Amino acid sequence: MDTILVSNRVAEPSRTGAVSGGLAAVLLSAVKTSGATWIGASGKFASAEDARVPTHSKKVGAGTLTMVDLPVTDYRRFYNGMANAALWPILHYRADLLRYEPEFVASYRAINRIMANVVAERAGPDSLVWVHDYHYFMLGEFLRESGFAGPIGFFLHTPFPTKSVLICLPEHRTVLKALSAYDLIGFQTDEDLLRFRDYATTKLSATMVGQTELQFGERRVKLGIFPVGINVDFFAEAARENIDSNKINRIKRGLHHGKMVIGVDRLDYSKGLPERFAAYERFLTIYPDERKRVSFLQITPPTRSAVDSYRRVRAELASHAGDINARFGDVDWMVLRYINESFPPDQLAALYRVSKVGCVTPLRDGMNLVAKEYIASQDPDDPGVLVLSKFAGAAKELNAALVVNPYDIGEFAQALYRALYMERTERVERWGAMMKTLRGGNITRWYKGFIDSLRESANPPLSVASRSVA
Repeated sequence: MDTILVSNRVAEPSRTGAVSGGLAAVLLSAVKTSGATWIGASGKFASAEDARVPTHSKKVGAGTLTMVDLPVTDYRRFYNGMANAALWPILHYRADLLRYEPEFVASYRAINRIMANVVAERAGPDSLVWVHDYHYFMLGEFLRESGFAGPIGFFLHTPFPTKSVLICLPEHRTVLKALSAYDLIGFQTDEDLLRFRDYATTKLSATMVGQTELQFGERRVKLGIFPVGINVDFFAEAARENIDSNKINRIKRGLHHGKMVIGVDRLDYSKGLPERFAAYERFLTIYPDERKRVSFLQITPPTRSAVDSYRRVRAELASHAGDINARFGDVDWMVLRYINESFPPDQLAALYRVSKVGCVTPLRDGMNLVAKEYIASQDPDDPGVLVLSKFAGAAKELNAALVVNPYDIGEFAQALYRALYMERTERVERWGAMMKTLRGGNITRWYKGFIDSLRESANPPLSVASRSVA
């Protein structure tokens, strides 16, 4: 049974320096070794004269990457509009940031249909299709309409919100009832699964069959929990190999025997960066002797610069970072380094290792792999401490971290101090418990686990008429 993966973008081999060790890398590795096909947008746009969207395929090992040139107007409304201005804020409990226009849904449907057609052209009777993330809630429905009767799975990388938040999205039923076309829907945590089940039974007329299956008319959909893992060995080895690199040695010399706290996040309002800066400012206020003992390195690559809410949070963070350094810094000590650029994973691993505290405090996150990367990169004999938000999916697995409420600035500041001065015995014990969890749920097992569950979950073929939601 051949496998077809679908996501918004694919990881081309020329870009692996930016994704090595992460989710994109393991999907690429699976494509290379299994002969799977991975389909996504190319980042280029189709001409208005094109009767069919252009596709570009390349072999990678035994597999294939297929990149699709999509219509520019529809893609921008789909990506900047529906995906990032409407769905993303809703999925992260930020209905106050929701921006919606009717053409967003129209373009979202159009792009989902186009991608479904591309999948249908490449799928055989024995194909298995795995669709990734909120960009393609509706792809499975359009693929069923094309006549494809094989297994189709969907995995949501973000949180799934409560129904009281979700119904703020106009046409939420139009978008989400299409999930009934999938055989298996995967979530990061049990809470996400339960919230979807509640929404589906109260708003989409689904009925429960046991605890992890829903009946939509004649279709039965299985629900599953598949927490994403990481390539543990990659980060552990990269940290060891790069800890004495020139760049890391310069950083260590600049600390003058002080301690470093690190945060690594995309520039996104869901990551809780303003709250993190406020907590660090509180920490420096209530522990004034720490001003020249602790330095915070915040790495925040910019993203989605075309969306207004992202531009606003970027300006807010730059201003706050400047205020903190002006208030607490000195001519020979920068208390907060705020950097808007990307680092390759091997360098990040070394930065994690040299940092006494890893700060991962999103307001909402599906999983947050940075938390796992930080733990995997630590020195087993002298590990750092992870300060982790209770609202990250990773908190379900990494409960040996110092788990905080990122909205409670005082608690957050106290947790930073505790992490910086935690005894080695306790640090080793906490780290060991979390490493055991990471090795038990690495990313390769996540991939295989979902694929195996999808094969077992496939519905028998149905007529087209029976595929709609009751």
